[in-house]
Amino acid sequence: MMENMTQQNRKYFDEITIARGIGILLVVLGHALKQTGVTNTAVDVLIEVIYSFHMPLFFVLSGFVSVKILQYTKAEEYIRYIKSRMLRLLLPYFVMGILYMPLKYFLSRFARNPYDFSAAWKLVIGINPNTTMWFLYTLFWVSVTALFFVKRRVLLPMLALSFILSAAAFSFDWGIRTPKYLFFFILGLCIREHYEEFLHWKEKKWCVALAAALFLGCNAALYGGFSAAEFITSVTGSILCIILSLWFGTFTGGLAAGLKTLGESSMDIYILSDPVQTVLRLLLWNILHIPNILVVILCFLLGVAGSFMSARYILRRFWIFRLLLFGEK
Repeated sequence: MMENMTQQNRKYFDEITIARGIGILLVVLGHALKQTGVTNTAVDVLIEVIYSFHMPLFFVLSGFVSVKILQYTKAEEYIRYIKSRMLRLLLPYFVMGILYMPLKYFLSRFARNPYDFSAAWKLVIGINPNTTMWFLYTLFWVSVTALFFVKRRVLLPMLALSFILSAAAFSFDWGIRTPKYLFFFILGLCIREHYEEFLHWKEKKWCVALAAALFLGCNAALYGGFSAAEFITSVTGSILCIILSLWFGTFTGGLAAGLKTLGESSMDIYILSDPVQTVLRLLLWNILHIPNILVVILCFLLGVAGSFMSARYILRRFWIFRLLLFGEK
């Protein structure tokens, strides 16, 4: 029985890792499509679809792998968890923000939003010159909030309460992200706690078809200007991505292994890809005036490959970079 549980846990972890791999590809592609600022209908639709769920997906996946917090009852467990979250999330958030300030300042003449050093203090309230870092800051506060308020006995009521808060936040844009994304973290906890039931419902074709129809229909509404539909696309898109990762996990060979490798390095790619793409955009688009489609392709490929290679074969070889950039001792 223990051996079976170990095999199941490894399988589940692989599937979530594959989902991370899919998610990070969408993140880098979305940023690459936005790099030049040149748009057309096809690009606009693709950006809309990607941005309609890709970041909520990461909160769901983070909740899935954080299920142990439901068991914490002792002060030392709370303290240890908060310290680990500060190291893993807040340290890279602040380090990347500080490192990004001079880069953004010196490249201000090319930037759509020139950097002002007087805004440096806003790092502490989640406004980072490297705007992609908002996720690390928000995930820290979401995970700490869940730590204190979500336990097994109140998991479903907290899911319902956070559902209401998140739906309202998507509809009225409160300007604070924690209530907006807390639901997705708790949803990840619920999926992990009831994973057998999730797998059972996944096998029902009408459930998958309904989720896909809602995702596509609400994306159409979102493109038409109905912003509240983003909440539904975030939920259905995240669930569909997990289902897709389950399907990919049944394959042997390059596809599943490649996505798993990207998923294992998703944090590295997320942290490094934006500076890589920013420099590429300035060089390829603003200076060399390379055609838009080539800029997008190169920003995407080098944003993924360059970040992955530099992290694995250079930065991670030094403990100081592992600590400061990736929050690992």
